[in-house]
Amino acid sequence: MNYESMVLAMFHRLGWGVYRIGSKQEYTICPPYDNYYTYSPWFEDWFQKIYSKLTGHTLLEEHRCYVIYEFCRHCSHLEGDFAECGVYKGGSAFLISDTLVSNHVNDKQVHLFDTFTGMPEMTKQDPASNAVWEGRFGDTSLNSVKEYLQSFPFVVFHPGLIPETFEPVRDGKFAFVHIDIDLYQTHKDCCNFFYERLTKGGIMVFDDYGRDFFKASAKKAVDEFFDDKPEVPIALHTGQCIVIKI
Repeated sequence: MNYESMVLAMFHRLGWGVYRIGSKQEYTICPPYDNYYTYSPWFEDWFQKIYSKLTGHTLLEEHRCYVIYEFCRHCSHLEGDFAECGVYKGGSAFLISDTLVSNHVNDKQVHLFDTFTGMPEMTKQDPASNAVWEGRFGDTSLNSVKEYLQSFPFVVFHPGLIPETFEPVRDGKFAFVHIDIDLYQTHKDCCNFFYERLTKGGIMVFDDYGRDFFKASAKKAVDEFFDDKPEVPIALHTGQCIVIKI
C-alpha cells in the first residue's frame, strides 16, 4: 500500500470523507469492518438534493434521513396517517411530507407532536438526563416550524406534552410513525398509543434506540414494551430501530 492509500484508509477509518466508485454511486467504509466499502445511497446526488432542503432544520445525518425517507415510501400505500413525535425545527417532518408529495400521496395527514419550546421539566427525572436537559432544543418555535412547512397543507400541529396531545387523534389509524423524543416515559407513552393504532405492515422508527447515552431511556422503553409482543425491534447500523406491525 502506497502512502496515499494509507492516508485515505486512515481517513475512512476515522469516518472522514467519502469514497466514490462509478458515476453517482457512493461507497463508504463500514466500521468496524474496514476491508470493504458498502453502498451508501444517502450520498447519491439525488438524495443529497433532498437532504439539502433540510439544512438548518435537523440534527439528523444523511443516513438516518435516508431510513426515514425509504420507510415513508414503503408505507405510503398503507391505510392510515403519518405521525412524528419530536419535531424540533421540522427537518424530518419536511422530509416526511415532501416524500408523500413526491410519491403523489394525497390522502394522508402528517401529525406532529412536540412542545415546540424544548425539552420539558420532566427531563430532570428521566434516565436520559445525562444527555439532555430541560430547555434543550428550545431554539425553535411553533410559528417557525409552521412557516418552514407552510407548503404542506396536510400537516397538523399538536403542540404540548405527550401523551395529552394525542387526544385529538385517538380514533385515528397510522401507517408510519417517527419517534425522536429521547425520554423513557415519553417512549412508553408513544408505544402505548401508536402500537394499537398502527395498521398491519405499518412501521415505527425509533431514532434514539441505538445510541449509548439513551440505552436506559429509549432502548429500555422500547425493549420493555415489545417484550411480550409478536413484533421484534430491529436495530439498524444508523442507531435507529424499526418495528413492523404484524
